[in-house]
Amino acid sequence: MATPSKLKVFSNRLFGRFKSTEEVESNRKALEVEYYEWVEFAQSDDYKRFEELKSWEATKEYLTVKKEVEAIKYSESPEQREEQELKKLSRSHSIRNFLKIAKSETPDFYQKMEHSQLVKELKELQQFIAAPDYQAKKNQYRKDNSAEYQKELRLKELLGNPDIKKYIKLEKENDLKEYFQTENSEQLKRYNELSEKVSTEDFKNRKAYLLSKNKFEQTDAYKNLQEFKQLESSEKIKWFFRLNRSNKFDDLKAWNLAFYDDFDSKNIDPHKWLTKFFWGEALVGKPYSFTTDNQNYTEKGNIEIGNSTLKIITRKEASEGLAWDKKFGFTPKAFAYTSGIINTGHSFRLKEGRIEAKVRMSSVQGISHAFYLVGNEMLPEVDVFLKNNAKPSGISAAYFWPNGKSKVAKSVSSIGGLKLGENFYIFGVEWDSNNIVWTINGIPYKVEPNRHPGISYYMVFTSAVKGSVDDSLLPATLELDWVKCWEKKE
Repeated sequence: MATPSKLKVFSNRLFGRFKSTEEVESNRKALEVEYYEWVEFAQSDDYKRFEELKSWEATKEYLTVKKEVEAIKYSESPEQREEQELKKLSRSHSIRNFLKIAKSETPDFYQKMEHSQLVKELKELQQFIAAPDYQAKKNQYRKDNSAEYQKELRLKELLGNPDIKKYIKLEKENDLKEYFQTENSEQLKRYNELSEKVSTEDFKNRKAYLLSKNKFEQTDAYKNLQEFKQLESSEKIKWFFRLNRSNKFDDLKAWNLAFYDDFDSKNIDPHKWLTKFFWGEALVGKPYSFTTDNQNYTEKGNIEIGNSTLKIITRKEASEGLAWDKKFGFTPKAFAYTSGIINTGHSFRLKEGRIEAKVRMSSVQGISHAFYLVGNEMLPEVDVFLKNNAKPSGISAAYFWPNGKSKVAKSVSSIGGLKLGENFYIFGVEWDSNNIVWTINGIPYKVEPNRHPGISYYMVFTSAVKGSVDDSLLPATLELDWVKCWEKKE
């Protein structure tokens, strides 16, 4: 804990330079919002991606990638060799001839005729007429107009058929013969394979890439590099690292919120607060006052919650209750006033840390409002604030500790300039094993050595009647908007 100098706290106490509570809470809220935004960003995908890219960029791997891709050329590439092979095949006579004839009806016509009944008949008749036996007797066959001669006549008829004439002509053409030789060749197969390949989008894109002048810009490495540069220059990353280098969140990082109540329910939380002295609960299970007190501490009628505020109310009201007397113990007593008390003796204690409460209080002569810390013994006691007078501008802060067997040592400091009945103020103490520091709206105004470190304190809020009271000014109230306690993180 950074302990302020005595000169500084004296100056703060003397001049009362405290920011308004609204400004303090607004600044704290803004700081908390920014802090949690900072924490959330540290766990975000964007930040993880930045760290990932930052580590990758540090390896300079992208320079290797750039060198490698810029060395890739279209010249002598597989794509260039395949295109050159296709061009060579395209220039060959057999391929050009095949492609030319393939566009015509000739191959279909020829094959249709080749397998037709007419051509079959033609070839059978030609074979019959050309046979030696027929040639030897053909004159006699003609003279007799025999069946054999009729075959010769049929052959002449077929040879006069236009389709047969065309078929016979095609049979003699070398280009058609080459067409059919090429049709099932490895050469044509390779030509078709290459033609199909170079016409694909993948091949075209690959060729365009090989011919391009910006190959590196098309790599994932380049995209990663641009993404890293964009993130690195982003306002969010700059903001994050600017806060990383600052001490803006040191206080928030150092503390855990250990206790909190903003009184937003209809009733007081019994798991957090006792509405009686801790020892009244521990010893007799009932509220009590002291025989020297003028007020009876009730459990219900003098403690109200509304609009997220708890009020301890002191009234002019006759009642009976228990009173503690050192000699006689607990005895019945009639009281002229009632009031309330709350504490965390059963639920929460703090050995070292920071405690704050946002408080507003009425100023009535004879009515005392107090917020103090105490352990199992009466001493030591730390009064976060104590108001014992009718002045609406002044309170005191005190520290009491044992000094010998029956003596009490104390340090009391008063401060003015406040508007206690109009405004809420945040009263607090922070302590460790060395010092205790009192604050108003976060500004220290008193510091004392911690003469009894190791005490686990619990909180007590109370209002009491300590003298003559103008009853017309009652009821008097002590209002709590919230109470917060922090402990240091391990």
